[in-house]
Parts: sequence; C-alpha cells; structure tokens
Amino acid sequence: MPAVPVSAAEFEGLMAALGPFGPRPRIAAGVSGGPHSLALALLARDWVAARGGAFLALVADHGLRAGSGAEARAVVGLLRGAGMHAYLLPLGLPPGPRLHERARQARHAALLRAAGEAGAPWLLLGHHRGDQAETVAIRASRDSGPDGLAGMAAARPATAALVLRPLLPLPQARLEATVAAAGLVPIRDPSNGDPRFDRARWRAELADPDGTGAVTAALARTAGAFARLREVRAESFATRIARSAQVRPGGWLRLDRQALGQDSAAVAALAALVRVVGGSVHPPSPRARHGAPCPG
Repeated sequence: MPAVPVSAAEFEGLMAALGPFGPRPRIAAGVSGGPHSLALALLARDWVAARGGAFLALVADHGLRAGSGAEARAVVGLLRGAGMHAYLLPLGLPPGPRLHERARQARHAALLRAAGEAGAPWLLLGHHRGDQAETVAIRASRDSGPDGLAGMAAARPATAALVLRPLLPLPQARLEATVAAAGLVPIRDPSNGDPRFDRARWRAELADPDGTGAVTAALARTAGAFARLREVRAESFATRIARSAQVRPGGWLRLDRQALGQDSAAVAALAALVRVVGGSVHPPSPRARHGAPCPG
C-alpha cells in the first residue's frame, strides 16, 4: 500500500505536543534538500502561515564534496520557489580528521546562530523514525547507557533556540510521499550511503529504507521507553543537585557530599555537573565512570 502524505492536522498535533508557541511564532528549520527535511519545510511553512507567523528555511553548505555549493544554492532556489524565505549558510570547514563529525557540529552551530540572529526561538530539524532507530543502534554498540539509548530528544534546549524534532514518530516513507504530493523533487546527498560513516553502515544493516520495518519500530519504541526513564532520572538528579551544589562568588562550585549521596542518582548528578562545569556536550561515558568510587 502506498505511503500516505502527512496531513496538516497530523503535523499540527505533532507540533502541539512540543508547544506552546504563542501567536505569530517565528520558526526556523534546517533543510538539506533531502526528502525528509524538505517535507519538514513544507509542513512547517503551512503550519506557521496558518498562525500568521514567519518561517525561515536555513540551508548549510558543508563543503565536503565537489559541487556541494551548487547543490546548496539549488536547494535555496527550490525553497524560494515554494514560497519560503531561505538562506544559505556556508560552513567553510578546513580539512582534517573527524571531518564528518566536525561538519555535523558546525552545521548545528550555524543553524542555531542563524535562528538566533533571525529572532526565531525555535529551530526544527527533520529527523524521523529511521534516524532514531539508527541512533539507538549506534549508541547501543558503543555501550552508551540508558541516557544514550533514549536517542534524540523531541525537544532540547540549546544556546540560541529550542531544538525541536516533530517528525521523530514518522517513517521516512510518509515524508517522501509528502514531498511527492507537493510536486517537488528532493536533492539527495550521496554521502548518506557512504560506508565510511557509522550511520550509513547502520542504515545498510537495518535495511529499512521506508522506516516501516519491525526492527526500526522496535528500536524507536526502545528510545521512547528510555526517554521516559531519562525524564524521571533527570527530575531525580536535578533535585539532588539543587540540594547539594552551590555556586560561590568567583565561579567556585561547593559540593555537599553528604547531601549528594552515594547512589545512582548521585552518580548521574555528579556526571551532569562535570558536563556543565567542563563545557562538554555530553556527560562522561559509563565506561569512564566505571569503577570510580562514589562521592561520599
């Protein structure tokens, strides 16, 4: 049976779960030109227009391949032809190790910066059910622990905007059907299938291009279950941090070890403090903490 395009009412429900947004919202979205982010742009454009707001599509040129600049300009033209305000963000990455990871980080930072400069407090990303399944599989292979197995969050605060992923529950087949129904032809990045990258290898391993398979669905459900656990844990160790940590004049952190405790919530709270104080994106891995004595 052919996949059904995502309706305006369905997208409204997905966005409502991530709100509230207030009247005339200003929304930005990262758009690569592929079918999934393009579907997001189409749905968000209409959702914002119905509320009298402003929608901005942001296209990052990572510059990792010859011709990527021309492709990014073509995506901007495609979006503007569909009645969207669209802007190109050149990343200008230097060569070197971990290029793919650095490109992802630079793209994310550029999108957030552009959203902030445009006065858009929400940044939408087009990750879908298949992306979530791949994320859980990758993190499980790296022994990420329960927080890592929660996958990508549907809503996550960042420096300049709240990052939202409204399409996480949806299989990619429905997003491709949404783009086809609009009469648009997506621009696909060939590096998405490059086996040099972890995500591409796991995508091939899962062998579910439509995102409707049983394994993909099970991995996505796993992410949902661990995400609910993460919320409960976060509340627990936030309370523990509030009870045990004080920021003193001069930026010093005073930690009451007795109030912090010695249980798993104490370990999670301490890991969160290490991440914040150290300026890291992620907390220390379970492997890094394994065998270390609990504070006490």
